[in-house]
Amino acid sequence: MKKSTMKYGLITVLVIFALVPAIILGVVGTLASNNYSSDVRQEEFNSITMSKAGTIGTVFSGYLGDAATLSGMSAVAEAAKSGESSADAIMKSFVDSKPDIADALILNASGTVVSSAAGAVNGTFEHFDEISKSAVSTLLSWDKYQADGFFVSHEINDGSLVGYVCLVIVPGADSALSQALAGTYVNDKANMALIDSVGNTINFSGNGASMKAGQLDSAIAGKKDEIFRNVVSNVTANDNRVLGTAGKYRFISGIIPDVTSWRWIAVCYNSEFGTASSPIVPLIALGAAGIIMCALGVVIVSRFVKNMHEMLKTIDGITHENGISATRFKVKSKDEKSELGAIRTSFNEFLDEVKINSDRYRTIANLSDNMLFEWDFHKEVMYISDNMLQKFDLKPEGATLSNGRFLDSLMTPEDADKYKRDISAMLKNQKGYNTQYHLMSKSGTPIWVSFRANCITDRVGEPLRVIGVLTDIDNEKKAEMQLSERASIDFLSQLYNRSTFIRMLTQELDRRGPNKVATMFIDVDDFKFINDRYGHSSGDEAIRFVADNIRKKVDGRGGFAGRFGGDEFVLCYTNQEDIANLEQIAMDIIDELYVGFTTDDGTLINVRVSIGISYCPQHTEDVNELLAFSDTAMYFVKKNGKTNYHIYMPEDSESGEYNDPEGFQAN
Repeated sequence: MKKSTMKYGLITVLVIFALVPAIILGVVGTLASNNYSSDVRQEEFNSITMSKAGTIGTVFSGYLGDAATLSGMSAVAEAAKSGESSADAIMKSFVDSKPDIADALILNASGTVVSSAAGAVNGTFEHFDEISKSAVSTLLSWDKYQADGFFVSHEINDGSLVGYVCLVIVPGADSALSQALAGTYVNDKANMALIDSVGNTINFSGNGASMKAGQLDSAIAGKKDEIFRNVVSNVTANDNRVLGTAGKYRFISGIIPDVTSWRWIAVCYNSEFGTASSPIVPLIALGAAGIIMCALGVVIVSRFVKNMHEMLKTIDGITHENGISATRFKVKSKDEKSELGAIRTSFNEFLDEVKINSDRYRTIANLSDNMLFEWDFHKEVMYISDNMLQKFDLKPEGATLSNGRFLDSLMTPEDADKYKRDISAMLKNQKGYNTQYHLMSKSGTPIWVSFRANCITDRVGEPLRVIGVLTDIDNEKKAEMQLSERASIDFLSQLYNRSTFIRMLTQELDRRGPNKVATMFIDVDDFKFINDRYGHSSGDEAIRFVADNIRKKVDGRGGFAGRFGGDEFVLCYTNQEDIANLEQIAMDIIDELYVGFTTDDGTLINVRVSIGISYCPQHTEDVNELLAFSDTAMYFVKKNGKTNYHIYMPEDSESGEYNDPEGFQAN
């Protein structure tokens, strides 16, 4: 009987409290909406338009900023002055990173194209006369790019005007400009466009980044001069707008900051802003009836939902507590056999079971060697296992996955950035990931840990929790690194062996950019004499003496040293100051090694060396040729008196005296 009473009572409440007010409000809303629909739609038209206008301004500012950045580069200025292609790589790399930009041009002061990233333009720039009019050109027809577009330009000044940087913009479907313009609003009857000073438009139809030269609707085209006139002078840019009507249209237009040759324009049909009036008395009557029905519904509902409200309040208290709360529903003896009493009892039993499982999970976590953490998105609470808190200086309070108070606080800035990218990728892809990090332990010693984490989502794919496991792998990692280091180090000299040196030199050449790289090939003069006269142990000591001295020339300065076997050593220099003074450094090495060392039996051995030098890119950009050239220069010294240095010259190889005995070019 009680079940039936509650069932039919709730049905009655549903009809009275939900359906009847919904019908009344629907009628009232329909009548009342006619009074203010015009204002609402006008406000929608204004607000969305201004939001899109702000985005458009940001896009144009980005284009202008990119042009200014390029024009300020010394390589670009040098290319504009010299007319050489020294900045081609910079321009191409820039265009490759900017999907909106079809081409980046360098012009000299007379308008001749010095560099085209896309390789599509040469000779005199066909739209050079546009540059003097505005930093942003009008919409142009580009045969070379087989599309319509425009360009932004910026002067290149090196004490005087030496040229211009021009960025050719051909908005594609996925471009930032297309995204800013695309879409309709106000019942799909309003859309956004750009209009240049001669009436050309971009995206006037609202269906993507379509460009229409001279195809403005005649009603709007007749307003072009008004659109470009500033109706308010000496005020902020936000007030610098034109509002008006043209035929069947209503439009808003405004300037794009820093761009004088373009304005944005939003157009909508006038019919969307029509208004109608409705009698006040029926509205008052309907409103009063709605209030009465709602009040009646509240009275009826209060009889049925009081107990439910208490249950919801208890659930809310449990939800906002950290961990599984000891709070439970109160079940009175008189309610034990009722529906609500049965619900409360079942829920209490469920919470008891969850708490047991949670306690079991925490206990296992604390007994395990693995360190556990859990982030709850809804509660914004971080759980960290006790063994993890013992090893790392972490505090759960206020910590999130990547706010600088969790694992990222224990990393170097570079590792922290990688960690944040990993977390973002996991939340986006909603998949687990496994990696390794270097974390600062509580003792102040950095250790390696294995990191595994999974994102748990709800039924609609929203993240609920991230659960992760950290494992101390420091001993294994260090053993692995030691094995790797042993494989790359020459045992006697403790310098890089031949293969490792060549691999690292290759990496330096790949990432050098506009900088120079130099190699110095060093060979001990008369090393066989040292071995034969003083013994092999003294020869080994000589190798270590040379290695210790030359290592000091590169350690901490961006370079590195290697031993190629026997008495041959190689240095790589990347520090530009060192490269500029490399001849003096070579002489210092010769002098310092000649001071010599004293053997265990008190014998002083002076070490003489011959040194060959080669430069990248002056001599070559190929790693094997670079080494071969410095080796060639060293053999030149050997054949001309020894104990000196020589910078490689092409005739060294052409003379026939030396032809790559080490076989570098064959590699």
